[in-house]
Amino acid sequence: MTSTISTSTASARPATSPWMASLYGGVASGLIGAAFALLLGTNMPIVYGLAFLLIGAGPVIGYQLAAGQLGQDWKTLLGGIIGFILPLLSPIFLWPLLVWAFNRSFALSKVWLGSLLGLILGIAGFFAIGLFIGQDPAWWSFGWAMLWALWGGTAAAFMAAGEQE
Repeated sequence: MTSTISTSTASARPATSPWMASLYGGVASGLIGAAFALLLGTNMPIVYGLAFLLIGAGPVIGYQLAAGQLGQDWKTLLGGIIGFILPLLSPIFLWPLLVWAFNRSFALSKVWLGSLLGLILGIAGFFAIGLFIGQDPAWWSFGWAMLWALWGGTAAAFMAAGEQE
């Protein structure tokens, strides 16, 4: 009598948790956004310009941390950084397109939808923080960091949910 062993599950990699990708992506993007807000007062445009570009790498870093493959796919990180060049249009058009172009294992529709929803949530969070804190101008840096944390978390979660084999 012979027994057969199914090998289909042995080669399949475990699915990336969108919750963990969201957590890691939000923390990474929020920390980089906070660094940008702190560097903005230094009057060194090249330094805070580079920090702004690195915000685009936050969701990619979060996804890679959740998937257990941090540093193994540099093309996607490069796509996230280059895709963040235009301040207002990048999260809507350029960032999802370049992240998808550099790594075709994601569904373009889900990366784009996650980036758009994340930007909407981030802007709503930014203005909610401003509404609750009020006239004190110190809320701006915290609100800025939360804007990108919400965007990065949502984008990373949709990246994890939209990965294809």
